[in-house]
Amino acid sequence: MNDIKSESDDIALDIRNRIRGKVTIAGIGNIIRGDDGLGPKLIELLKARGVNAGLFDCGTAPENYILPMLKSLCDTLILVDAANMALEPGTAMVLDTDDIANVSFSTHSPSPKLFIDLLKMGKEDLNVFVLSVQPKSTTLGSPMSEEVLKALTRLSETLSQILV
Repeated sequence: MNDIKSESDDIALDIRNRIRGKVTIAGIGNIIRGDDGLGPKLIELLKARGVNAGLFDCGTAPENYILPMLKSLCDTLILVDAANMALEPGTAMVLDTDDIANVSFSTHSPSPKLFIDLLKMGKEDLNVFVLSVQPKSTTLGSPMSEEVLKALTRLSETLSQILV
């Protein structure tokens, strides 16, 4: 496994290479289920940093935000969610929409794939990718783990630098 600096550099480069045009970030997850609160917490941090992107805290119902996201006229949509990818806790990955079929997003529905398909019905050329972190615990009432908190900080810093 790469050390933290290398992982961050790789993620930053991957994100930079994927972004085009106006960006919207959708944070998905359940804040009362420990590490599953990654998406909403990242949106909170990015709002505090004043990043140049549309920011949506979708909680556990991202389908409720399809129209507002489409109305934001973004060119790139980044979905942020904790997901079981069978990696070390806190490991961040950038996933193509085709890759998410093998990833477990268990605390909300519909599936991210269906959500992306619905978005693309509204805007076929929408550039969508998923930014995910391996959770340690998504138990109801558990706090966010130290590993995911570190990943959250790195992602917040990375996206803030990219989206100035």
